[in-house]
Amino acid sequence: MRKLILALTVLMAASGCGKKIPEPENSGVAMQEVSTLKAATTVSSIRNSDNSDEDFRVKTFVKGNSVYVECYLKNYGFSESNPEQLATVSVFIDNQKKVDMKTAAFILKDVPNGMHKIKLEVLNGSGEKTGLQKEIEVHITSSI
Repeated sequence: MRKLILALTVLMAASGCGKKIPEPENSGVAMQEVSTLKAATTVSSIRNSDNSDEDFRVKTFVKGNSVYVECYLKNYGFSESNPEQLATVSVFIDNQKKVDMKTAAFILKDVPNGMHKIKLEVLNGSGEKTGLQKEIEVHITSSI
């Protein structure tokens, strides 16, 4: 009886250690994990034509070959319920337009290794430039 209980205990312990559940793609990444991937994000130059930093703020971090971007706009929003203040963010990577985003947070996937300049430019509901823009340099060194 004693051997049976011992065998069952060992079997249960071994079966519990067998699988590792993968992390969801859209889960938050701790800053410590980002540094272990040897990826860096630096704000190199910020240009706001006569607008304060409070009007347009950007948070970014890099995980593997993806750049996670969060935009904070004071006088604009991304909800279509208020079309006068509707915003679109034009994304340029190395001076080439990649995409227009209509959400405050988004992911730029498959960014190649190396240093890249990412420019974010805010357009109003009519597609006209608002003068709000940010430039961020990212260094991708991981292929995960």
